[in-house]
Amino acid sequence: MHTAHRLLAAVALTGTAALGLTGCMPSEPFPGQPASRVLNDSVTALRGASTFTVSGTASSQDIPMQVHLSISGTGECKGTISARSGGTIDVVRTPKHTFLRGDEAYLLAQTKDMPEDQASRAREEMSGRWMRTEASDPSMKGLTSLCDRDGLLRDMYSIPGAEKGALAEIDGQEAVTVNTPQGVFLVASKGEPFLLKATTSGPNAIDLAFTGINEPVQVDVPADKDVYDPDVNG
Repeated sequence: MHTAHRLLAAVALTGTAALGLTGCMPSEPFPGQPASRVLNDSVTALRGASTFTVSGTASSQDIPMQVHLSISGTGECKGTISARSGGTIDVVRTPKHTFLRGDEAYLLAQTKDMPEDQASRAREEMSGRWMRTEASDPSMKGLTSLCDRDGLLRDMYSIPGAEKGALAEIDGQEAVTVNTPQGVFLVASKGEPFLLKATTSGPNAIDLAFTGINEPVQVDVPADKDVYDPDVNG
């Protein structure tokens, strides 16, 4: 049955950040360092973290989606994403496999154009179950770019035209603003210079916050009895 492959290929991603920017602070962080270096160092610091959580909105071809994912540097990832067609998907990713479980709204959206007998059978077979694919499956490319630490951060390096902006506070942390032609980035000004938030515009705009840096993430692989494997059941 090709329905599972069709559902997997329909996954699209992103999320909501609820963060406030307030006030100004008296001292200048990173004295003597150009803004481009501050931004690069912040991405490097985040990339070096054992884990972090990313949440907010990301867009694909001007369609915003929501994401909340905990990501490790060793290839594990878990959380939720919104699907472009509707509904929410639970995600568990290991270095070898990707597991997806859509809610009722997602399954309804993905089967709405199918004959009712096929749609009902597909929803019954997949309701509450995880769909498993190889992590390298091409249909998972969009998910990989958000769920993979390097893929998520790659385009934030070496952005030209960076300039330091105002000091700010984000979620209780002091931060310096780095303005670029692509968007605005907030960098922690105390302790490790982690990237705390990235906001860009355009067809692939993002508004993502980075929290939970270096906090433990427990990724539990779904049991076989709860898995719908397209290569076995399809």
